[in-house]
Amino acid sequence: MISGNLLLTHINIVRSGKVILNIENLQINSGDFLGIIGTNGAGKTTLLRLCCGLIKPNKGTIKLDDINLTNLNAWKKSDFRKHIGYIPQQAEYNPDLPFTLREVVAMGRTSIKPLLQRLDNNDYEIVDEWIDKLGLADNRNQTFRSLSGGEQQKALIARAMSQNPSILMLDEPCSNLDFNWKYQITDIIEQLYNITKVTVLMVSHETSLLPSCCNRAILMHKGSLIADGDTDNVLESSEFQQAYGSQFETVTLGGRRYTIRK
Repeated sequence: MISGNLLLTHINIVRSGKVILNIENLQINSGDFLGIIGTNGAGKTTLLRLCCGLIKPNKGTIKLDDINLTNLNAWKKSDFRKHIGYIPQQAEYNPDLPFTLREVVAMGRTSIKPLLQRLDNNDYEIVDEWIDKLGLADNRNQTFRSLSGGEQQKALIARAMSQNPSILMLDEPCSNLDFNWKYQITDIIEQLYNITKVTVLMVSHETSLLPSCCNRAILMHKGSLIADGDTDNVLESSEFQQAYGSQFETVTLGGRRYTIRK
């Protein structure tokens, strides 16, 4: 069983002659809730995709527990991804295919089964359990494309959790949602973490969307890691002011951290 410890060392990613990620050392421990923050183009999504094994560095190593992901072939890497629940910014879904919500959530179980093996009753029990937990029972047989943006995001979270992942990775899970749905999704993520203690990596542009259980944050700037530590300390650091080029203060209201420009 994978515990969820990640270690990145001497990472370098270059595209078209430009360094887009340069990280000397990043240790993510099992049970961490890591917030990944930074300006546009800082390398946040690239870092998440790297940790998922979706891209390979030009240099450096990524270890999940004692497994060196950079040395895995494509087949073994796909097996490793079974341990990761990954929710990208954009839903990986063809709107021309009329999948129901239940079928989309079931894809999480399909992804961890041996090739060509069908889902059994136990799999569907797990699928339905996560649909119910996320309050989607009434939408079970509704087509995915007919759901609201917030309902679709809840379905994708259910799909990821149905895998029973060791690590949950979310790339701006609240983007393109209205403020009510943003806070609903944040609350769901916090509840899932408090119940499962799964290792979480969450990219967010808005500090108020990092749940109170986010005990650690890293700040990225121009592909580099410039601050790492307690979330409140990172938000109040001089590095934070420098990265965003202005003076800010962080105000906590209702358990949420709001960053306000002075």
